[in-house]
Amino acid sequence: MDNISNSSRICNFNTNECKGKVKLVTDNIEIPKSNESIISVGMYLCQIHYNRFILNEIRSINNNKNCEHPKHDEYNSQSKNVNKKSKKLNLEKIPKRLVSILQLNENAKICSLCRKKTDKDSDYNTLEEYNAPISKKKR
Repeated sequence: MDNISNSSRICNFNTNECKGKVKLVTDNIEIPKSNESIISVGMYLCQIHYNRFILNEIRSINNNKNCEHPKHDEYNSQSKNVNKKSKKLNLEKIPKRLVSILQLNENAKICSLCRKKTDKDSDYNTLEEYNAPISKKKR
């Protein structure tokens, strides 16, 4: 990879596949750790390389996050949808009421299946520190 002058506004990769608008990588752009060795602040990237090395990589990382619930695999195997292939887990921040009983960090992410199953699981809902969810009033 040749380091092209920033003033030329040419993609730093400068290959035959370079197409589209050229964008400057600034401090505000999150560079995935997996690509920090080839992408750095101050580089110019065409839309193809920007998508490949930044957007697609971030999307891939986000889609591969896992539920942190201790019984996720157990709950998942009990689910009716166990044979369905899920493209992406719908992860959400753990409710504060479940942090202590699941012994997870307050920033932990769990899937909605695990959140719902926890409230029905006697291993958890019989504990003294367990707080049931507050139901929303129907209008």
